[in-house]
Amino acid sequence: MPRGVRLEGVFEIAMSLVIAFAIGFIALVVLGYNPFEVYGILFKYGYGNTDYLLNKATPLLLTGLAFSIPAIAGFFNIGGESQLYVGAFTSLLVAYYTGNALLAIIVGILAGAALGFFIAALRVYRGINEVITAIMINWIFYFLLAYLITAKYSNPKIPYESVPVPESARIGGIFIIATLVAVLYYFLVYFTDVGYKLRVSGLSPASAKYAGFDPRKSAIFSMLLGGASAGLGGSLLVLGITYSIDNTLSTVYGVGFMGIGIGLLGRNHPIGIIFSSIFMSGLLIGGQWVELKTGAPPELADTLIGVIVLALAVPYAYREIIRRIKEGRK
Repeated sequence: MPRGVRLEGVFEIAMSLVIAFAIGFIALVVLGYNPFEVYGILFKYGYGNTDYLLNKATPLLLTGLAFSIPAIAGFFNIGGESQLYVGAFTSLLVAYYTGNALLAIIVGILAGAALGFFIAALRVYRGINEVITAIMINWIFYFLLAYLITAKYSNPKIPYESVPVPESARIGGIFIIATLVAVLYYFLVYFTDVGYKLRVSGLSPASAKYAGFDPRKSAIFSMLLGGASAGLGGSLLVLGITYSIDNTLSTVYGVGFMGIGIGLLGRNHPIGIIFSSIFMSGLLIGGQWVELKTGAPPELADTLIGVIVLALAVPYAYREIIRRIKEGRK
């Protein structure tokens, strides 16, 4: 990427942040809260505990990749949610029965990749829109896992939770693993022949065909990578943070959807997503503390985070829409 483009991107992000926090400042004043106090709590507690910050950022980083790698190839993967579910659940079961963390991680990755492949195959070979497929699959797996955890794999001592991950399968350093995956994806996308085909397919499928390679294969490969990343995110979430899944899936619900915003904030760049996941993790943690310290309703913190994410994502989303419209006219 040319240096001028990188500087333009940094400037755009900085300006978006200034605008977002200014809008949030005004909203807080209108609602009767002290914005200096709220922002102080948000940053002090959101970014004060490094270990917690990075642990919480780990699944967000991986679901961000699950959205962005397919996006580079022209796919809109909203199925990171269900891909994370299956990764978390299969890893939980493998860890519970074998006590082996490595085996649990491998199975979680394969489960997420298989689901990503299924969604891509329906789009490529049957023409079924991947967004519609993914939305349906997200809800199917949500209720399926809720049923399985409640009826088949509940913890006898804590009925509203699943069976736990045994001590022998619990792991640390999960953010390092996620960061290494992001770096690996970066080299794969920008320094390999496979990555080149993937990017060309996303920018212009017609050009890809003219150059002699099949954009459909790149699309499927990108969804395999995306699904694997989300599956790993779910695996690391249960093996390194929660050690179980509750029967309402509150420990995993929404992490895949958050990945879309994180991917956009990171400009669909694997290295950028590392930083956007940490930023978002701090906002989520800080938002909870704002509720506790000021007595503000939870909707206030969510609104504040939403404004910030929207301001950061709008310039990029706008350019993407314009680019796709121009591509469609050719």
